[in-house]
Amino acid sequence: MKVYLFCMLFLAILTIKTTSIALGQSIEKITHIEDPVRQLEAILQFPANFGKDTVALKNTLAPVLTFADRKHNNILKWGYYMRMADGYSIAFDRTNAVSDQYYRLAEQLLQKYPSIELEMIGYARQGYYNFVYRKVKEAFPFFLRANDLKSRIDIKKIPLVVKHYQFIANFYSYIGDHSIAVDYLQEALPFSKAASRERVDLINAIAVYLTKDSLNHQAVTYFNRAMSEAKLAKDSVWIGIISGNLADQAWKAGNKQKAIALIQKNIALSMQFNERKDAMRANLNLANWYIVLKKWALARQHVVTSMNLMEEKPYFLQYKMEASKLLSAIAQGLNQKGDELKYLHVYLLLKDSLEKRINDKEIQRALWQRETERYHRAIQSAEEKRLHTKRIYQFIGLCLILVFAIVLLLINRSKAKIKMRNTLLEKDQLKLGYERQLLDQELLILKDSLSEFTDTIKQNDTTIQELRQEIVKVSEQSPAYMAQVSDTLNAMLQTHIMTDERWLKFRHVFDKVYPGYLSQMKQNYSKITDNDLRILALQKLELNNSSMSELLCVSNEAIKKAKQRLKKKMEVGD
Repeated sequence: MKVYLFCMLFLAILTIKTTSIALGQSIEKITHIEDPVRQLEAILQFPANFGKDTVALKNTLAPVLTFADRKHNNILKWGYYMRMADGYSIAFDRTNAVSDQYYRLAEQLLQKYPSIELEMIGYARQGYYNFVYRKVKEAFPFFLRANDLKSRIDIKKIPLVVKHYQFIANFYSYIGDHSIAVDYLQEALPFSKAASRERVDLINAIAVYLTKDSLNHQAVTYFNRAMSEAKLAKDSVWIGIISGNLADQAWKAGNKQKAIALIQKNIALSMQFNERKDAMRANLNLANWYIVLKKWALARQHVVTSMNLMEEKPYFLQYKMEASKLLSAIAQGLNQKGDELKYLHVYLLLKDSLEKRINDKEIQRALWQRETERYHRAIQSAEEKRLHTKRIYQFIGLCLILVFAIVLLLINRSKAKIKMRNTLLEKDQLKLGYERQLLDQELLILKDSLSEFTDTIKQNDTTIQELRQEIVKVSEQSPAYMAQVSDTLNAMLQTHIMTDERWLKFRHVFDKVYPGYLSQMKQNYSKITDNDLRILALQKLELNNSSMSELLCVSNEAIKKAKQRLKKKMEVGD
């Protein structure tokens, strides 16, 4: 036992020494990289996955911070913050306060030392961090800001372009905007290495997104291009995956034998290289095709094979549902009524569970649309205020110029008159008196003009201060946090609760969130009308009269009267 413990201790010490040497060599390599973008890429690829061992994470990345501080290199320091945020998100396996703090430190660093490229990538990474841990709503503003900066950046200054653009593309594909996802991947494509797995992945993803937008002809072109790259890379795994994708296209085109041959190749290669998920999906596809061809035994064989590859995780819910549906269809084809009903029952249970997830996803898309509109409105408002402030400054500048010109003009005129007065002083004392009177009047006008200008400056200063205060208020605002479904209802009310049909859709969602609330009110107070139920629903959401009037397209007074009538009905009901 002692020998065993000694050996384990020796191995641990050896591992620490080996890691330290490796890290020292890594830092040494970074010092010899001259290109700042490549140097930052090296930092962003430093090890950050130490499981829950945050001490090892800190010790591993400490040389990076030391090197960045010694060289006063804020770009590398930003990269250090990014990797620390990554490491802590892995350690906690969720969003957490420590990772959030490192993202804030990175953002504060860029406020002192601006870099629009790093700003965009910082937003993309923080957005993806929230997205990966299912904080989709929280991810919205980060991806919006990143996308807004895209037109202003130099893509050659973006570190790890392919990786970061894939982050953004994955998010846009999730919310259903596949065209934007394709745009990002196409821009990243020239930065991927030829005949590499990374390049194959990019091209295949473009094809998949085109397929989701029903652009099948373009998709086939990209699938074939991905296959060529996979063959050049001699990547059997990707050859199998792309074969499966091409099989789908061949089946849609009516070439059934080719489709079956391709998907069988996909299954064989996926199983050979332990790509269980891909093999699972391919077996389901092939089973579905055999059902179309009424080859029931083969179809059942591939469904069973697929189910054996599934795991007890939420990801597989959709595929379990599909497998149950296929088994029901096979039983129907074989006239096995008992099995058909059994599998159909399982299918319906899984479908109910999955539909809830799909509805949640649709809600996220609706929230994205709302957040996008709100974000663009805020930007437009800020721009309008900026232009207004600019006009005020221009007006003040113009006033200053005019006053200065008037002052110069009056001074020059005064000098001329003084000179003339000195010349004519001995000849005409009366004229001199008149000129003095005229000069006094002009000086009085000048004082009034200066006084008026001073008042204008003060007034404009007040206006500017008010504008600044208003800008501060806008910049400090943050969306009030409320329950996810309440936000969704609010978004739906803004766009849909205008007709009976839309009210029915709203009520369907409301009843899910507050089950039995409206029906119970109707049951308790029989005189309540459908319009009263709308008021009750909006009151439940804690909306004020102004918001209700906008949502129901009536006046504030009408809302007040409606509430009074409702109160009376409920008192009578009691």
